[in-house]
Amino acid sequence: MADDPPHPSPGPSGPTRPAGMVGRGAALGAWIWWVERLFEVTGAWVPSAPEAAVRIHLAELSRVLGEHAGALRHHLPRPASIDPDRWVAAPSAEAVEGLAELAAAERSIERLAGLHRVLVPRLLVAWRTEARRPAVADRSLARTLGHAHLDLVDLWHDGQGLLQLAVDLGGAAAVRTAADAAGATEAAVVAGGGLLAPGPPSGPS
Repeated sequence: MADDPPHPSPGPSGPTRPAGMVGRGAALGAWIWWVERLFEVTGAWVPSAPEAAVRIHLAELSRVLGEHAGALRHHLPRPASIDPDRWVAAPSAEAVEGLAELAAAERSIERLAGLHRVLVPRLLVAWRTEARRPAVADRSLARTLGHAHLDLVDLWHDGQGLLQLAVDLGGAAAVRTAADAAGATEAAVVAGGGLLAPGPPSGPS
């Protein structure tokens, strides 16, 4: 009888935040910064998107991001004498620059590629990982993140469909355009250490 096959490796785990109030505040602050900036960027794109389906998608995405940014703010740590809003900050200079570059994109295919090949999937992975943390104290946050994940994953599928249609219609040139836009956004995120601030987190000063 042949030996049983080895147990499969569980694979890589998703990104996690450091434990404790400071880690929670730093992670939440960075996620809120991303969501609020994407709320602004996607909302600003709506009038200039030539495709009706893309305008509708961006308007809905902006609305959902705005709602969940507000919900996440309720979970920011509130130690005495510290304004909770001070946790909300850009995780890196590269994040600011990369998002500004994406915001300046003029074509829908570039916008959708940066969003739905890079930023939205990274948020989804981070939130799903965080929502599965077992800490009892984080159950309320887990519920909020789980709700945000469900809303955003549906919009991600819609955005991916629009992007795939644009690539299919545009052929080889569209493939390169989407890849270049996604690559530039991904490079900025990676250069900044990911969605969260690189290195040991620190509380608001």
